[in-house]
Amino acid sequence: MGAMDIRQLQNFQRIVELQSLSKAAAVVRIAQPALSRQVKALEDELGVELLTRHGWGVAPTPAGRILVEHAERILAQALMARDAVRNFQAEASGRLSFGAPTSIGLTLLPHLASLVRRRYPKVKLHLMEGFSASVHEWALNGKLDMAILYQSRAMGHLRSTPLLTEAMTVVGPGGRFPRDSTIGAAGLAGLPLILPGRPNRLRLLVEEAWLEVGAPIDPVMEVDALPTIIELVRRGEGCTLLPYSTVHEKVSVGELSFATLDARNFMRTLVLVQPSERAPTPATKALTLEIQRFVHERADALRWQPLSSSGDKSTGIFRRRSRRPVSTR
Repeated sequence: MGAMDIRQLQNFQRIVELQSLSKAAAVVRIAQPALSRQVKALEDELGVELLTRHGWGVAPTPAGRILVEHAERILAQALMARDAVRNFQAEASGRLSFGAPTSIGLTLLPHLASLVRRRYPKVKLHLMEGFSASVHEWALNGKLDMAILYQSRAMGHLRSTPLLTEAMTVVGPGGRFPRDSTIGAAGLAGLPLILPGRPNRLRLLVEEAWLEVGAPIDPVMEVDALPTIIELVRRGEGCTLLPYSTVHEKVSVGELSFATLDARNFMRTLVLVQPSERAPTPATKALTLEIQRFVHERADALRWQPLSSSGDKSTGIFRRRSRRPVSTR
């Protein structure tokens, strides 16, 4: 690589992120002239201009953007190498990034954050949530060590373990649906639905399932932010389709209501994934076990059907739960 080193790449990445030499110098704790000399040395070595100076700061040139893209991968590999060596010991430790779709993240991520801090103090957890397509992209490009995703045919180079299946429910404002309500797929056609736009995975699932009805989907609103969808439904602006686990707390206090969907196609399977090129570590193994245990412990309350291993460290024996009626209150 010549004179280019990891520190230079980290500093250049920070400059581009902050769009300012002075702000980057303060963050990385070196004098601005020294940081400017680092950039000049990189430009001299590569024979191209990497930054364009403006009155408001700096921006990467096309060559600079290419360098940042490669720097992200190089720095990620460097972190993986460091953590792989550190994690060679039996105790779970090191940095671990984990992502999940917001629909399950609202329930799972706070639990994981508290649990890891208590049980695995040497693990530095970085949690990310978003729509499933974003989480999938983060897992593919190496930003995540582990993630939960909807199962699909296009998983890429990800190693997956089935985690759970859950049914979609029709969610409305409090009092809209009486307790133990059931709606068939055809009944959805008359509801004012608020849904994410395409190509959101939930929207695609709904469109695929709607094929059995033969009616076009015409939501009254498209919103690509799950908390906003839930709040709009709470205010009575419409209904939406979500798994019960996502809204169980608001249902329990009467802010939302739900109806069971009597339609076999409105099911989704979630899987736990890891990049195939990354070897399991004590930290990822520990987190996998904790997630599986959480799914099994909360299965009845959240209407989950566990598919993965769960449970007993001492015996290593795991069983698939049988479905039985659950209380919705």
